[in-house]
Parts: sequence; structure tokens; C-alpha cells
Amino acid sequence: MLENTSTLAAYRIPVTAGSRTVEVPLLTPGQRIGVVLDRPTLGPVSWLVPESLGGYTPVTATVVPGGVRYRSANCWALTSRGAAAIFRDAVGRITGGEQLSPASVSCEPGEREVPAVVPPAEVSPYCALGAE
Repeated sequence: MLENTSTLAAYRIPVTAGSRTVEVPLLTPGQRIGVVLDRPTLGPVSWLVPESLGGYTPVTATVVPGGVRYRSANCWALTSRGAAAIFRDAVGRITGGEQLSPASVSCEPGEREVPAVVPPAEVSPYCALGAE
């Protein structure tokens, strides 16, 4: 899990483990997000004042029977960069995870349920501000 403990928004965060890299598009102050990498290290991060994000709020996700329900309070469509599904045991320890493809994640305004075969998990959508 990655957590932004600063008062600034972290933008385009490269996270690497071995030869594998994922980019977390945006992490607002206080936000936590899953990363499906073993012993990840962070690359250089760009920091933005939250006011520069134009009212952006993080997209949330909930695993439901037959899929994942995504919720976005944003007024504009964001660009999906996929998601991390983090699996936990009965006491809350992380036991594994799965990277979900961008095509299987909704970053559209409102609420949308996307069919998927995902065991009970904590899903962290990676939604980017633009097509960068």
C-alpha cells in the first residue's frame, strides 16, 4: 500500500520492483492506494497543490457479486490506467494481488458496475487526469 502523508498531491508516481514498473497517476493528500509489486521502490514524484486539480476526487471501487462497482464524483471522464486488487486474509494481512487492465476499470463520472471475476479484494483504481 502506498500512502500520501503530505499536504500536496503526488502526480505520476513511478513504482518499481525488479524489472516491473507501474505508474500511479495521482495520489491526493491522505489517500492510500494498492500497488501489486513485491518490495516496491518509488521513483521521482511531481508534487502539486491540491487546488490545482480543479475539484478532482479519487475514484473508489467496491467488489460486488459478478464484478466491481466504480464511483466517481468528478464532472469529467478520467483516463483508466488499470487498478490494483489487493487480497487479504481473515486478520487483514496482505496475501497477494492482481493488476487489473485499463479496459476493465471505469473512471467515468457517476457509478458504473464492470463485470469481472475478482475474489474479495480491496480495489484501487488508477485514474489519470488526462491521456498523458
